[in-house]
Amino acid sequence: MGRNPGVETPPHGLEELPRPVVTFLLNECRQEPRDALVACLRELAADGIVRYETDAAGLPVFSLLAQAPRSGRPLLPFEEVALARVRKRAGRLGLVPFSALVTDEGDDYEEWAKQQQEELGQAARQAGLAVKSSPRGSWRITLALIAVAFGTVLYVHTVDWKLGDKIFWPVLIGAFVALFIPLSLRRWRLTPAGATAVDTLRSYGFGSGGPARGLHPDSGRTAWALDGAGAAPLPKDRAWSSLGGQWHTVQLGEALTPAFWSTKSGLYFILTFGIIGSFISLVIGGLAFSLDPEGKLIAVTPGALAAFLITSCWMPAHNSRMKLPDAVTFTGEVVKLRLVDGGSDSPDEHFAWVDDGSPVTMKFDVGLALYQRLSVGTLVVVDWSPRRRRLNSLTLAPAAAGDLAGSRPA
Repeated sequence: MGRNPGVETPPHGLEELPRPVVTFLLNECRQEPRDALVACLRELAADGIVRYETDAAGLPVFSLLAQAPRSGRPLLPFEEVALARVRKRAGRLGLVPFSALVTDEGDDYEEWAKQQQEELGQAARQAGLAVKSSPRGSWRITLALIAVAFGTVLYVHTVDWKLGDKIFWPVLIGAFVALFIPLSLRRWRLTPAGATAVDTLRSYGFGSGGPARGLHPDSGRTAWALDGAGAAPLPKDRAWSSLGGQWHTVQLGEALTPAFWSTKSGLYFILTFGIIGSFISLVIGGLAFSLDPEGKLIAVTPGALAAFLITSCWMPAHNSRMKLPDAVTFTGEVVKLRLVDGGSDSPDEHFAWVDDGSPVTMKFDVGLALYQRLSVGTLVVVDWSPRRRRLNSLTLAPAAAGDLAGSRPA
């Protein structure tokens, strides 16, 4: 490893590769996003671009120091991806907890993880040590099964041509779908040269065992405390926010559900239930009990129940809801984004979780057009109705809108 002094390694064919690429290969081209990020951050820290430190609470944080390496070398593509992750999450504060870098905050995180893996794979491919391919033999097996299927159709056709014609199209469609199976299994894999180099390095004890499954740590590097609870990703129901100028965690809230029972729609539902129920009960009370005392009781029960629900449930809930403001505006920070594919039966949902300064975030379906303009960390102005429990509008805060306009080419 040309830029990683401190460890004397035997000849293994990987000497000139950057450390992140070597650890990627040692992990069979299936490195976790966290481990890949740590390896890249070490290179960036060694060149004075980022700095590792701990904050007052003892959490490991990374801050940005420079835009380019002090050595003058160009950044490698996977380093640019890692730096973009730090820069984007650090945002306005210029520093970010390591936990926020490795916490899944939705689509942004998933896109970054895929891009990081792709760039490391491309670097290994250029060295001739990795290739993106389907599992060995998968194409042979798939084509053999297709050949057997078509051979069976031809045989059936010679015996019973009507049955052969009947099964031809289902078999043809199945064969076409089967061609996508090997394509869906494509991922980065070691080439024979890469496997030989990795086996040679492992024979000397590198990359075997231990939680990191990478190279031994360099003796000349600062010890990073990234294995404790403070550096771990947050649970799925929590997210990091920098609203207010300080990093903190928030609970992810549930989507707003429009008010129903305390609205006129709820009242109409109760009245409809009472009218229909009263008619049926009146018929039963008159025909079965000739409106004797028991029949009368049956006849008036639905109406009495509807009146009880209106006076004891609907009216208090309605009055309580009407006391809430119809419009509330606040400036918040987007802490998570998620696109939910509705498939062919339902429309897609574009959710944004916004920190409003309370312990629990608010969750809105913002629509495709606005969703494409948002990113985690963006400041937004939210106008919503607590009375109707729905979003009125969500716009970029002036500072965020200015940053977005400034980032567009002239």
